[in-house]
Amino acid sequence: MTTFNFRMLGIVFVVCIFCYGNAVRLRKMGDLGLVMDLIDQQYVSESQQSDLYQAAMRGMIDSLDPYSSYISQDSLKPFQSMLEQEFGGLGISLDGPPRRDNLMIISTLYDSPAFRAGLKPGDIILKVDGVDVAKKPFQESSQLLRGKVGTVAKLSIQRGADEVPISVDVTRAMIEVESVLGDRRLSDGRWEHRMQADPSIGYFRVELFGEKTSFELEKSINKIKDDCRGIILDLRDNSGGLLESATTICDMFLSYGEIVSTKGRSDVVDQVYYANDGVLLPDTVPLVVLINENSASASEVLAACLQDRRRAIVVGNRSFGKGSVQNVIPLEGGKAAMRLTTAYYYPPNGRRIHRLKDAKFEDEWGVKPNEGHEVDMDDDAVQKLIDRYRKRADPSQVPQTPEQANGSPTENDATLVDDPQLLHAVNVILEANTK
Repeated sequence: MTTFNFRMLGIVFVVCIFCYGNAVRLRKMGDLGLVMDLIDQQYVSESQQSDLYQAAMRGMIDSLDPYSSYISQDSLKPFQSMLEQEFGGLGISLDGPPRRDNLMIISTLYDSPAFRAGLKPGDIILKVDGVDVAKKPFQESSQLLRGKVGTVAKLSIQRGADEVPISVDVTRAMIEVESVLGDRRLSDGRWEHRMQADPSIGYFRVELFGEKTSFELEKSINKIKDDCRGIILDLRDNSGGLLESATTICDMFLSYGEIVSTKGRSDVVDQVYYANDGVLLPDTVPLVVLINENSASASEVLAACLQDRRRAIVVGNRSFGKGSVQNVIPLEGGKAAMRLTTAYYYPPNGRRIHRLKDAKFEDEWGVKPNEGHEVDMDDDAVQKLIDRYRKRADPSQVPQTPEQANGSPTENDATLVDDPQLLHAVNVILEANTK
């Protein structure tokens, strides 16, 4: 047999293998279509093809791991809005049942539609577009307040001791979601990042890693960095977001070297992220990162990187252990999407952050606080912390300007005792400045 014949035989063999594999795959897809048709035609109750399709997609993707998921058409826009940090709304922070008796405005964002319409902290919202919301959970009511930019929300408001409710029309606008909060909110809606406990310490609570988070953080740090003795990055209860946002923030504090790498199915490094030359703050300015058991994903990347590179002290509790990469892949012509786990994160020291399904507590996963800096909190302490968060977001309940520190942190801010992890972080910075 000639060389040419051997080559042709090899090509035919490869084509046959490909066709066989493709035929098996297509047969399974055909069976899936057949089942949908049979359900549509013979099931005892009428069904919708779109519902069957979505159920099949969810079942298939959800079976992979907890972080891969099908994002339906109804869910895609809110998902994108969260990462883009924009939505159509009024610009108010709410609280309500079950924590309060009524749906109450806690604060209004500066220069937001609510701010310009004269809404004030303490106002109780009775109705939204005629719907009674006074006793509704604030999550449900907040959806009624959101809507298309340019539309009008007709509110019925109870203010103070006034017996007669007042009507306020507020035109919805594009609201930028805050992702970097401070020590307390000022009366104009802005956050004060200088701590009441010690104005020379900057406090930045990062709620999520969105498209604008790194810009927000850099802008806020720049305002106080000239006379700053230390920075606290609070990542507690931050479930993650965009990897690029976390690596950009790491780059603010590092002038060289590795930030994080990713490895895919073959356990081969897919990508390595490095720091660029230049830093936002000198290395002599102490940095503390706060984490807890709900700090996940991009939060863990940031904490692990700054810990491994010895740029920050990590305080709090061991993190969640979600160190996997999800790609968002458009489906249905871009109207829906799939989140698919494609790789794992590895910080500079090479350890695995991700907690595998069968991992034990003693195994290596997540990010642990630096030795001597673990601060446990029981359920009562956590509830006090939640109450403190809520009050610090209400301008009527906290000082409006930073005060000259003339005592211990807890003398300057008595509420600090309700957050032992933050108190520990403050003391770490104060001790570092005495060395």
